Amino acid sequence: MAHTQKRASWIREGQIAVVGGALYGLSHTVSGHPLDNIKAAMQLDARYRGLSTFAVASRMWREAGLGAFARGCIPPLWGSTVYRSAMMSSYEATYTALDAVDPKATTVGRILHAELLGMRPLVVVSSVACSVFRAIFESPIEYAKVMRQTGRPWQWGEIYRGAGTQVARTTAMLTFIFVPYDAIRRHTSWFDTLYGQWIVVTLVCGASYALAWPLETLKNLAQAGRPRAGASVGERLAFLGGVRGLYAGAGPGIVCGGFRNGIAMLTMAKYHALATHWGLRAETK
Repeated sequence: MAHTQKRASWIREGQIAVVGGALYGLSHTVSGHPLDNIKAAMQLDARYRGLSTFAVASRMWREAGLGAFARGCIPPLWGSTVYRSAMMSSYEATYTALDAVDPKATTVGRILHAELLGMRPLVVVSSVACSVFRAIFESPIEYAKVMRQTGRPWQWGEIYRGAGTQVARTTAMLTFIFVPYDAIRRHTSWFDTLYGQWIVVTLVCGASYALAWPLETLKNLAQAGRPRAGASVGERLAFLGGVRGLYAGAGPGIVCGGFRNGIAMLTMAKYHALATHWGLRAETK
């Protein structure tokens, strides 16, 4: 994702990113799950409707103590390592393969590398590919997490409930992340240091969460079956108290999204540097 190391083949980069994505997912969950639980309570539990982030956290503490902030952590703890491994490996493999298409030799290459306002089609295509691949693994895990966060058992027959909304949310979110990330990496010197990478990832991911937040809320409602399984968008808006409710939990969610992705990026960047040091990219010319 940082692309600060010399690149190997698309197959090798995909293989290296399997471990890098797993480390990213592990640190992502550990650093942000308490805030994620506060966000889920604000989105899915009518008892917390209209309360501030601090008020929700205080009430959760009074009702269940520390367990309220750890509830539902098992599915994302192991699951995040799986689906982010899938996400990062599919992104790196797709990006590396498309980046290798010579823009001077083929029309496809010229289209893939063309740039408009910092956006390159090869990054968009890679984002969509990894979003779909990630959703295959993530949807069941997110469904189980949301059900546990709301104190209800999950059912095997429902593990892909809300998968369509999951794909839409993930595609929007990752495109909003990877496109500006790629432009900043190529046109600035911010990626020369780990601190610069952390700042970029934290801010870009926070902004991406803000832009895609309505889809995040609808995704959680669909997976939780609120107000009922298969409810229409209109019914879900009514459950939320109107359009404004689409941003329920946005405060802790956006802060959490930026913070935990920044921390995870530091972990993965260090791993990629070590991968080069250990000779895992030895086939690089």
